[in-house]
Amino acid sequence: MSKKLTVWLLIPTLLLGSISFGACAQTDEEAAEYQPAAVREPQEPAEPGVESIEEHQAPDATPAETGKEAEEAAVNHQPAKEEEVVIIRPPPTAIAKYKGLWLPFLREVEIALDEIDRLKADGVNTVAIGIRIHRDGQAIKDENEAEIRKAVNEFHKNGIRTCLMLNPAHPEFGISPFSPEACGKPLLDKVTPLALKWAGIAEQYGVEIFCPVNEPQLLSYQNDNDISEWAQEILPELRAVYHGKLAFLVQGGAEGLPAYNITGYDYVAIGGITADSDIDSIPHRTEEKINESLDAIEVAYPGQKCLYFGIAAFTGPDFYWWEPIAPANMSGNNPDLPADFFVVSREGQADYYQVLFQKTWEEVDGYFIGAYKGCEYRDKPAEDIIREWYTTDR
Repeated sequence: MSKKLTVWLLIPTLLLGSISFGACAQTDEEAAEYQPAAVREPQEPAEPGVESIEEHQAPDATPAETGKEAEEAAVNHQPAKEEEVVIIRPPPTAIAKYKGLWLPFLREVEIALDEIDRLKADGVNTVAIGIRIHRDGQAIKDENEAEIRKAVNEFHKNGIRTCLMLNPAHPEFGISPFSPEACGKPLLDKVTPLALKWAGIAEQYGVEIFCPVNEPQLLSYQNDNDISEWAQEILPELRAVYHGKLAFLVQGGAEGLPAYNITGYDYVAIGGITADSDIDSIPHRTEEKINESLDAIEVAYPGQKCLYFGIAAFTGPDFYWWEPIAPANMSGNNPDLPADFFVVSREGQADYYQVLFQKTWEEVDGYFIGAYKGCEYRDKPAEDIIREWYTTDR
């Protein structure tokens, strides 16, 4: 692989950073950590025209008692009965191109829901929601199921489609990607039950796209064969419970673009595409790097439908403290690059999205722009560029 391509792939994975590693076993100090995220409750019932159905519920379940009946239940130590759960499915309109955002944690989901009208004005038609997972003893568990279900309802109620994926890309996951635990298939196999559970939820709610896991290389570091084997093993099980579109996430890194066997999936979701300071200082290099990325995808996944996932142009000044490409962390993760290499000006952020869309619009099936701390685009010049491309039929 050429040096130029390697530079394009020096992109910020949520945990790995842009560093080139050797064998699987390395020190735990090389893993960063996340902070917990906020949660948001949905607000309104379904609007007319949006299909709603009751979730599977016990035949004798009724709304919780109120008034005197509730008091009597409390005195008799009777548990309150579960409230009816309403599932709001998205409108049945077809999507020609995904014009999406990547919301890796509930903090980002909360912000997006608070600005739902703004998202619609920007032309956003799909959001990808990360489902945090973590180790609990020998098991791997998910978090915030109720909140995510409610968030999916809220997006669907507002006509925005959803994509769901498990997200281990945070240090609170509890396992360093450089440890022996993250070699081979054991972690991937432990994730399988959760992936199938959430694929079933995705089917129930009419979720547009399901992706089993974000950054699978964190669960089987530098082991493309095992990831490929897992992708094929889980595929028929996913198809059995979910009838929407399946994507598989491929995260580029300093080692290059992994070539997994994802035959049978509807999309390859290419992660890690980001701007760097060249957009401000050497603009033509940005065009070259984007062309190189398209060439690399065609070599690794010829003929595969493609989504650009988690595209990011970091402006700062606030980052998640663990962010590998934040200036404060660059000396440890990318010692050969300037500390601010992955930080661009607000104008550079807008220029990057303009060039990216111009070069790739006819080549890919959609975009999920990173909308998390450090790379937010709203209230910046980039919002005008994104709105122009997302709201115009081309």
